[in-house]
Amino acid sequence: MDMLFESEKQKEATERLLASVRVRTINSEIDAYLNEMLGYAKEIDSILEKNNLGARYLDRVSMIDKVDSVYLDEDLTSIDFRIKEEIEDLLKRINTRIRLVKTNDALVKEIEDSYNVDGSDLDNDLAEANINI
Repeated sequence: MDMLFESEKQKEATERLLASVRVRTINSEIDAYLNEMLGYAKEIDSILEKNNLGARYLDRVSMIDKVDSVYLDEDLTSIDFRIKEEIEDLLKRINTRIRLVKTNDALVKEIEDSYNVDGSDLDNDLAEANINI
């Protein structure tokens, strides 16, 4: 038992509580990344529609669990370079967020595997950990 805790039960409750808070924080970050990705995809589709090209990226990005990266479609490689650059910049932003989502998702799974956060009762753990808000 550590010197910081009065009992093993208190230590476990504190660890579960901190893990639960960390999982919630990471999940909030993931939600923010997903919203940003959808916004970028919507912006790309708007650009495509303004230039009489078919909208397509919002559908792809909305199925993130099946996508590792999003690329410029073959038919868009020969469009005006300014439009192409703008789309490629947005695609880079989307791909960065895809990597962040996948990394954070793996971190959540690791935390959940290490600590029994699914079966924890936050109120009970808070009382047991002797933490006052």
